[in-house]
Amino acid sequence: MPSTHLPPLKPATYAIIAVLTLSISIALPAPAVLLFHDDFEKDKIGEEPSKWEVGHDGSTTAQVVADPKKASNNVLLTADKASNQSRHDVGGSIYVIGDDSWDDYVAEWDMMFPDDFYMGVVFRFQEGEKFYLSDRRQGGREYHFYKRQGGWGKVKDGMVENDPEVWYRAQLILSGDKFTFKLKERKDKTPFNKVDPTTEGEDGNFKTGKFGNYGLVYIDNIFVGDAVEDLVLPVEPQDKLSTTWGTIKAAY
Repeated sequence: MPSTHLPPLKPATYAIIAVLTLSISIALPAPAVLLFHDDFEKDKIGEEPSKWEVGHDGSTTAQVVADPKKASNNVLLTADKASNQSRHDVGGSIYVIGDDSWDDYVAEWDMMFPDDFYMGVVFRFQEGEKFYLSDRRQGGREYHFYKRQGGWGKVKDGMVENDPEVWYRAQLILSGDKFTFKLKERKDKTPFNKVDPTTEGEDGNFKTGKFGNYGLVYIDNIFVGDAVEDLVLPVEPQDKLSTTWGTIKAAY
């Protein structure tokens, strides 16, 4: 009866197998890194958002409320006082998410302005006098980047038409010292890579920091990830639509 044992492999064969294994591992895509997500559906109306913390402790309190446009939907209202009392430079609080080590990332979120005032989000937030601000201005056109460092310094002007009481979808991309902010109406299905930047700026003072609100604004459906492709939930929630490229809740 002939032997059923296979002959031993030659060293060169082992080398080829090792190279093929390494090539396959390199070719496999890296797993998506979703850094943060919140849609406030697990929070109770009237309570502070469970995934957020106070970064600057002022006189205002953020709370989860019913969406003014759809009462069955939970959203975050970032302050409990009027717009002119809600900004941190007149005593308002700043609520933040993330980690002090956050540097480059992509954030997308829904945002609605209660009235025609100064409001927006902060990024690379380190403390109450060290952060960047993406901020709408009164009049519904100007949208700027600022730096807070013992006072205000404008980083860059921007322009986009926007109105109070309209849900928008926003995107912020941080890449080294470069910042890009985009804004479109939430009902607009155009992917962000086809949307012109609202504000583009560059500054190198703050390399890392958290993300948060500034002033009185509504926020919902926030995703933060290493790249646009990471802005997706691993499992789709029952009442929400996993969001990529600004796709939003299935109910809309």
